Parts: sequence; C-alpha cells; structure tokens
Amino acid sequence: MSLNELLKGVYGSLVNGLIELLKRPPSRLYARVNTIRTTRERVLEELRSEGVIAYPDELIPDAIFFEVEGPHELKCPGSGKVVVDLKTAISLVLGANLYRPGVLKADPFNAGDYVMAVTQRGTPVACIKTVRSRSDVLSRRRGIVGINVSSPYRAPRIADTRVYQKGLIYVQSAPSIITSHVLGPRASDLVIDMNASPGGKTSHIVQLTRGKARVIAIDRNEKKVKELRSTLQKLGLLHNVVMVPADSRYIHLDFNVVGKADKVLIDPPCSNSGVRPLLDYSRTLKDVLNLANYQRQFLKAAWHVLKPGGILVYSTCTLTTIENEENALYAIREIGFNSIELEKTPPYAEKVSYKGLVAYRFSPLSWDMPGYFIAVFSK
Repeated sequence: MSLNELLKGVYGSLVNGLIELLKRPPSRLYARVNTIRTTRERVLEELRSEGVIAYPDELIPDAIFFEVEGPHELKCPGSGKVVVDLKTAISLVLGANLYRPGVLKADPFNAGDYVMAVTQRGTPVACIKTVRSRSDVLSRRRGIVGINVSSPYRAPRIADTRVYQKGLIYVQSAPSIITSHVLGPRASDLVIDMNASPGGKTSHIVQLTRGKARVIAIDRNEKKVKELRSTLQKLGLLHNVVMVPADSRYIHLDFNVVGKADKVLIDPPCSNSGVRPLLDYSRTLKDVLNLANYQRQFLKAAWHVLKPGGILVYSTCTLTTIENEENALYAIREIGFNSIELEKTPPYAEKVSYKGLVAYRFSPLSWDMPGYFIAVFSK
C-alpha cells in the first residue's frame, strides 16, 4: 500500500497536495528555549550577536523559530557519494554540515573533494566539501566530515551557535514542544515517559516543573538511555530523573510502579509519515499494522501504572488513522481510558472528532507544520 493510500482515509481528495507538502520542510525550524538556564529574550539577543536571526513563536511561550529558505537547485561538482542515515539526511536538506555519526558508508574521497550525500535509497540531499579523507573519517566515531555547500533548503546552522553548544536551546518540532505543555506536569507529580530517548520531552518535563517532579524515563536499551542522559546533561536538566534501559511495555510487571504515576507520556515508535521533509518513505500496510499493535502494548501498560484520575498523553509523528484514531479508540473501548477534551485546542492543531473520540491533529494542510497527533486520556 502506498503512502497515498495509507493517508487517503484521513485526507480524501486532498491527499496528493498533502504528500507534496510532506516532501518539503516547513518554513519554520523550531527550537525550545531552556528556560531553566535563560530566557527567550536573552537567547534571541545572543543569536543576533552571532549574526543569526530567530523569532519568538507567537503561541508557544518557550519556543523560537528560524526561517527556512528554498527550494534551491542542488549542484555538486564531484561524482562520489556518501550514504547517510535518515535523521542526518533531513538535517543536510536544511543546510547542516555533515558529521561522522550520520555516515553509513562512502565512496573513496580525499580532504577537499566534493561528494554528494544521499539517503540509503539513493535520494540526493546535499553536496559536501570534505575536510578529511574517507579513511580518516571511517576510523573515527565523531567529528566533522565536511561542509554543506549546496542543499535544497537553507536554515541557520543551529549546531554551530554558542546558544546551542551551551545547552540553552534544544532543536524540537513545534508539535513535540506542545505535547509536553498538554501533559501539564506539576512539581508534585510522578511522571513516566515510556519512550524517552533522545530526551526532548523528558527534558521539557524537567524544565516545566523546575526539576521538582519525579521523572522515570525509560527506553529500550543502554544505547538509547545513553543518548537520553547526554541530552539531559548538556541541557543541565538531570534533576530528579531516573533513567531505565527497559521495555516499558512490561513496566507494570518489572517495576514497583503499579498505580503510582500521576502522568504518563507515550510517544512510541511509529511509521513517521508526518515527518518533514519526508524522504524515501517505504512503509507498507503490514508495517503500519505491526506498529499499531506494538503501540497498543504501551497503552495497556500505561493503564496499570497510572493512579485513578491520572493523565495519559499519547502522541505520534505520523498521520495514519491506524496508529492514531484507531489506537485511541482501542484505549477507550478495550482498555478503559476516558477521552479528555481540552478546554482549549493546542496551538496549530485542529480538533478531531472520531467515533466519540476527541483528539488533536497537526496537519501541513492547515498550518505549515509537520504531521502529528495528540490524544489525552484519564484513568
């Protein structure tokens, strides 16, 4: 089943226009200000001193954005290729430089050569002027590979700014930032983040509660938890957080947390059909169905660990009904959760009514945002 067919049930005759939008990045690149360490005004001022222009978001109090320019013609004088992972490819499309962790494999090259960075399926994303040879690059685990000299879109190189390097901002999509605000963690809460790595939402929970909430942050292995720890340490937000390498589908069986959580956040692995720019999408209907079943297991576990009256927020960066509305209905009809309609629709979202369910969808067709979904439940 094609992406068109997967999304047609949600968007009908608008699906072709939606897919064209998904192929392009939004016109705004967002970051969250680390308000534990600084203010939004100071961040904007320091960025200006570096020659980087950013703007305060009109509706999200701790968010700023950078303008994205393009599309531009992608040119590269060299014939060699460097294959990069998908996360790196998205950054390169926006003009970021290439660093070692994103390189999967490469043709031979010397320092000063021009090479085309491509996805695993061969889609060109940027022209890179290398600063070291292939053998030197592959012998290292970190460090810069080369400078991005041509890309379809351009945004400020946020990773090169002082405010980023000092942990004063965290690059994060607007819907992802909004999710933590919807969760509304309080200083007195025990919060469980069931899919915590790389740490964007976990760190935001700490930030919103000034480090006073107790947070259990779980992800499936030591590598994921190491990435989570790195994020929290860089941001200076390693306060009252217990990080656990575990499969949180079994948290109610493996840990003494049954009926103890005030808030639970589930942001599970998904088919990523709302990510922008959407490069090399290859998910099948079988993939989506398998993911939906996987996501439901987190919902079941969340029921056990929440207190009566506790709040669950379920979010995904995909647009398929199977992973979103149908999973939310499953949480209500099969598990026993109650759907919560928020007093105010989150910024940039549209309220969705689906078979008695109320949820919130971020659509590129309504606002220039990634595709995203949020549902809120009580026990």
